[in-house]
Amino acid sequence: MQITVQVDDGKLVALVKQRVDELFSQDSRYRDTGVRELVVRIVDEAAVSAVKQARDALAAELPALAAKAVRLAAEGDIIKAAKRGMNTLRKLYAGFDPAKLTPEQRAWLEKQITKAADQRENEVLSAIHK
Repeated sequence: MQITVQVDDGKLVALVKQRVDELFSQDSRYRDTGVRELVVRIVDEAAVSAVKQARDALAAELPALAAKAVRLAAEGDIIKAAKRGMNTLRKLYAGFDPAKLTPEQRAWLEKQITKAADQRENEVLSAIHK
């Protein structure tokens, strides 16, 4: 003898959804169920694994990110210092035109800017290493 029972898929889906909703509701009758604890444990393990993977991936990139950040900060400081220097020179010398600098004057100005930038970069690096 063989008996065949046919159940609509929609009814099974609704039954499963109802049961899951019950298990994760605030109803105290369902708080200490094995299924709920198992699902919570699975979610916790997946979350911990994802965080560890993200940390490991980021740890490998940190030195490169730090170097890039320092370089960009130093470049920004150099640009700001150069602009301040040029603005100061413009104010000090009416009619001063950087395009009319002699090669010696340009070399001196470049040396001063480079010296100030190197000093600032060393200050930034020493602050990072502290």
